Amino acid sequence: MTYCEFCGEQISYLPFTCKYCRGTFCKKHRLPENHQCTFELKHVPVVPTTPRESKKRYPDVAVKKPATQEYLTKGPRVLKKYLKRQEKQRRQAMRSHRESYRGAPQYNYTKILFAMIILFSIVSLVFLSSGGPQHIFFSLPGLIYEYTYYTFFTALFVSSRDFFGLFFLFIMLIFLYFMARNIELNHGWKFLIKLYVVCCLFSALFFVLLRLALINYAPLDIYYIWEYFGFAWGGIYGLISYSIFPIMNRKITALMTFIPLRIRGRSFLLMIILIRLIPGLLLALFYYNPIYLLLYLPELGGILGAYIIYKYQFGRI
Repeated sequence: MTYCEFCGEQISYLPFTCKYCRGTFCKKHRLPENHQCTFELKHVPVVPTTPRESKKRYPDVAVKKPATQEYLTKGPRVLKKYLKRQEKQRRQAMRSHRESYRGAPQYNYTKILFAMIILFSIVSLVFLSSGGPQHIFFSLPGLIYEYTYYTFFTALFVSSRDFFGLFFLFIMLIFLYFMARNIELNHGWKFLIKLYVVCCLFSALFFVLLRLALINYAPLDIYYIWEYFGFAWGGIYGLISYSIFPIMNRKITALMTFIPLRIRGRSFLLMIILIRLIPGLLLALFYYNPIYLLLYLPELGGILGAYIIYKYQFGRI
């Protein structure tokens, strides 16, 4: 890659060469007065004329002779000097970049968010084993009869119900880390937290609506262990979906599967939806009880929340 010799910025387009100092510069510093040029003419144009006419026009300039073996060996030396100068500019640009960001927090809020998800999920297992899941999980009976309004906050970071679910959550967060830090880098940490919370709340909305729709199968005054719900997976699916929306028609490598798949973003998003939809429908049909839909379908609300935010932000998919 080429770098500007004045500011050290990487040039991704065809660079500009100064006709005086023969340096390579970006668009901003291409003019001689913008890069502190000495205005010393180091390149004299050679007019294709006869030697006699050249002496008359340019008496102080030597006539360019035909290419000789000495002239042919000069090209690699000039190229080597140019490459060495570019490498020096690249190192200076990287050094200044590191110094400007030295000590600055890098992706701190992504790490904090993931740490809270893991911590609250571990605590949720303790509450489940002690028989008090309503104090950290969200549930309509707990909200109505025990006034556990604080579970709106705690359930944002709760996901797993057993140690296998906790292990699977940890693996998913490893793959999701690069997506989440790119969102924080491109849009800021406030947008990252807002996106996660909104996706979790949409997941909670799906859960409440589905729970009320199944009230005839399971009255609210009876406690069921499966109706204690955490919103973290809704936020996780929301972050994944938001990263996929810009590349819906582009082929990507899905590393979150056991076997890496090279598929389009649209197909990968559909695969994520089917992973949650098909098990819930199969269990509901097998046991003749739609209650099992509560275990899988609410997380799809996170995808809807990410879609609404992306649609509002860019106005298209």
